[in-house]
Amino acid sequence: TFLIGEWAISMVYAAEEYPAEKRGTVIGVLQGFSTVGALLCAGVVPALLATSYGWRSVYFVGVVPLIVLAFARRNLKETARFEAREVIPGGDLLAILRGPYARRVFQLALIWFLTYGCTQTAVSFWKEFVVTDRGWTDTAVSKALLLAAVGSLPFVFAAGKLLDVVGRRIGALIIFTITSVGVYGAYGLHSPWALTVALGMAMFGVTAVLPVLNAYTTELFPTEMRGDAFAWANNLLGRLGYVASPIFVGWYAETNGWGAAIRPTAILPLLAVALILLWLPETNRMELEDSARL
Repeated sequence: TFLIGEWAISMVYAAEEYPAEKRGTVIGVLQGFSTVGALLCAGVVPALLATSYGWRSVYFVGVVPLIVLAFARRNLKETARFEAREVIPGGDLLAILRGPYARRVFQLALIWFLTYGCTQTAVSFWKEFVVTDRGWTDTAVSKALLLAAVGSLPFVFAAGKLLDVVGRRIGALIIFTITSVGVYGAYGLHSPWALTVALGMAMFGVTAVLPVLNAYTTELFPTEMRGDAFAWANNLLGRLGYVASPIFVGWYAETNGWGAAIRPTAILPLLAVALILLWLPETNRMELEDSARL
């Protein structure tokens, strides 16, 4: 709950505090550092588990950045846009669903839902797939995961810049297509190198789709509704796909295998980007006050 809440707040800050021409880049960099944190965690945890304290040491070390954050955020100022907002919200979380922005909330929620339906399982179950279906060893899996993660990282950081250069819609088309191709290949190919390259594409896509949707979710609503919009579209309704996907994939994989269970999910990002092109306007380099009126 804390992680998802803080993530949403950071995206709202990025949207409201940085210039329009750099907004996608900033959102992409924030998302990239989230990936760096995950890689750092993956690298440190095995060493912590080997200590005499075992899993308890993971929680002990993990609380350190939270303590730092508790002190660091005391000097975090309110965004200028929020302080200058014309409408003071009444605290009714349902208000946005009764107004003119309700349709846009549900549109974005469906796009988030479809995206999570693929990305939530794309990397999580890859080890199970290559060990069970391809006969890989744990060592081979570790090497492939490391190569794919490190190789995809520069492109992850460049994803936000791509949105500022070619626009949200074209950027979404490129990123979501790479995601679909990568996921399908990561669970369909046989060559070790081909599987590793496809995994790298999938790892890139799993992270790179987020700046696209974060940008749209923050840019298409007025300041007084931006937090509520993010809460409904992503954190509540859209995240149902995040929760449901592993359940259905795991159930289907029990009798049909991991490849057969996850390959079909590669169509979901294509459906999501089709809805982006159908429903969402171009918001690149627009001030939030203008993009919210589109």
